[in-house]
Amino acid sequence: MSGVISLPLLRRTWRAQRVRVALVCAALATWGFLMPVIYATFGRQLASLLDTDIIPKPFLRLLGADPFSLVGAVALGWVHPIAIGLFVLFPIGLGAAAIAGERQRGTLEVILSRPISRRTLFSTHLVLLVGIAVLTVLAALAGTVAGSMAYGVTSEIDAGALMVLAVNTVLLLAALAAVTLAASASFDRLAAPVGIGIALLLLGYVLEILGTLWPDAAFLQPFSPFHYLRPLKVLGGNGDPADLAVLAAVAAIATAYGLWRFPRRDLAAPT
Repeated sequence: MSGVISLPLLRRTWRAQRVRVALVCAALATWGFLMPVIYATFGRQLASLLDTDIIPKPFLRLLGADPFSLVGAVALGWVHPIAIGLFVLFPIGLGAAAIAGERQRGTLEVILSRPISRRTLFSTHLVLLVGIAVLTVLAALAGTVAGSMAYGVTSEIDAGALMVLAVNTVLLLAALAAVTLAASASFDRLAAPVGIGIALLLLGYVLEILGTLWPDAAFLQPFSPFHYLRPLKVLGGNGDPADLAVLAAVAAIATAYGLWRFPRRDLAAPT
């Protein structure tokens, strides 16, 4: 099939991943549900701690949020390492393995022997990764809304701001997916794109935390993709549209590179 995407390949890959996607969505929905529950159960009682010096200010800067407000609790949960790990599992894990994994197994040539172009193969995988990103973000959002409704605190958070946060998160995941998929399309072995994806994740997270804790290192934060996902500001109605533009630009550049690079690669005989 020629064209932008291959529907048979999309269906086949989705069938192979749908159970994993469902499990990750369930985990994110549960995690999202917990944040309003924690706030409603403990937040109001512990809010008085902020008026004392019991909680160090550098620790609060690291959190990037007031954990004793609903907005702060949701923002904190959204960028917690557990949530980030679940969010990036498919954009980085599956994105890195999508093409290089097939190449390493010797099955990429079988796929390309069918009437499907390399650009179509790349685009199909990218569409699937972005679609999975949308599903996982919606699952986390649904859990947050459900938890807020269950404990009667929905009035303390703006629905429009939640949707902006969802779009912001999808753009971050799309950028990560595009970068790792472009890396996957550039190598014959899985180790290289996996290494690039993990380095992007860990280094980006470290740079963002370092700049938060150490003001003199704040200049490093713009080099982290996580710097462009700031839930506390978004949920407070102060999100920066430039963050969305930067993530969209990264996704577009990585996609353009992958679509340019993959068709020009020589695929030697598998070893």
